[in-house]
Amino acid sequence: MVSANRFFEVLNPPSTTPLFASRFFLQWLPLMALGAVIAHYAWFVYTNSFNVPWQDDIPDYLLFMNLVEAAESTRGAITEWFRQYNDHRTAASRLLVYFAYLAEGEVNFRSLTLLANAALPLILLLFYLNIRHEKYSGLLLLSTAFILLSLRSWTLVLWSQAAITYYFVFFYAFACLFALHKVTVPKFVLAAIFCTLSSFTYASGQLVWLLGLVSLIHQSRIAGRLSLIYPAIWLIVAAVMLVTWHAGFVSVAKQIDPSLPGSDLFFGVLLNVDLAGYIKFFLVILGSAVTDSNTRLAGASGLGILALLSFITARYYKSEDVRLVLCCWFIVASAAAVSTGRAFVGTEYILVSRYSFLSVLLASTLILLTLHRFAASRAIALYLVVVMAGTYCVWTYRHFDAPLQKMLEVRYKHFNAEQFWLVFVPASETNAIVGESVARGIYNPICRPIPDCLASKTASK
Repeated sequence: MVSANRFFEVLNPPSTTPLFASRFFLQWLPLMALGAVIAHYAWFVYTNSFNVPWQDDIPDYLLFMNLVEAAESTRGAITEWFRQYNDHRTAASRLLVYFAYLAEGEVNFRSLTLLANAALPLILLLFYLNIRHEKYSGLLLLSTAFILLSLRSWTLVLWSQAAITYYFVFFYAFACLFALHKVTVPKFVLAAIFCTLSSFTYASGQLVWLLGLVSLIHQSRIAGRLSLIYPAIWLIVAAVMLVTWHAGFVSVAKQIDPSLPGSDLFFGVLLNVDLAGYIKFFLVILGSAVTDSNTRLAGASGLGILALLSFITARYYKSEDVRLVLCCWFIVASAAAVSTGRAFVGTEYILVSRYSFLSVLLASTLILLTLHRFAASRAIALYLVVVMAGTYCVWTYRHFDAPLQKMLEVRYKHFNAEQFWLVFVPASETNAIVGESVARGIYNPICRPIPDCLASKTASK
């Protein structure tokens, strides 16, 4: 009876407490809604994913597995593990693929897609650790989840190689910055591991070493609770890891044009980039979450986001906790790095590409940071933001589901024709990679033709 009375007290708080400010509306309801949002996203990914490799899945994952299985020694296998892919080192992603292969006995791209998308709830978990003591933590996290788990970056969601790359490089980087907060020796080691994983997931992951150094210097010089020995050791570890990363690395630009000055991407591309085009591309990436058709609106939004982040940084840089600020700046730095190698393709490409995820992640992180700083004591304002974020999330599913399904139809068509396509690579080459994976038992193709045969199998069960 006591518990029942307590339940009704939660639903019907004393008259002095507004209903919207009750514990039920501030904590329990947002947590239930958050669970529903995550469950819906997981259901969407599960029902739309299937075990078929797509584009970079083939040369990065299947070819890697073929070469590892064919390696005559452990040293040869490790060499293949760390071999660069385009302008990246993807050893950390390949590690996930290899573990999944050991667990299932095959490389299953549906499982890899689910694994990739699991990084997003993990990012939300990190955010929760930052705000868990706040009165309105449920509302804060819900507003962030609506943005992060939207369908805006729809080209990324069901593409296992790209999703693992984009989602996990940020999860690892954020985990590194969170581990460095109020650092201890064990947390320092953990942060270095996360930084290394981020670096060997995507090239821009190397930038988190710099943000980690900023975090340690901030704790030493601003917060005054840390010896300078920590940033000094961090700088040494970072230098060792970055030298290791770049050992034997030759950029794609250098491979195409050996006359370029130097082997690194900086010399191969940055020295020849159009500055105005670069800035425009960079700003459109930052603001692309708000539109899929207007590059001017995206650019203006990107400029506004950058201004807001700069304002918050300038005002709160002496704060005890700057984890979210550093996370935002890592996203900005990643966008700048991506712009270095992509500014030549035109800004319209961003609005229909995977790069919009950077804007989605930046918006969700910055919303959490802004609300945490300015509106954490105003329930009405938080409710309004939650409604707006929820409306945005629903809009993305209604607006982007159709092009996503069309993209899936293209994938069905290629698979049914036994053609495994990758841009700029002859079909004979990619088909041979997949064929070898099938022969070795690394990849077991699903039935054809899809999706009809899959529907028949489901119905028969």
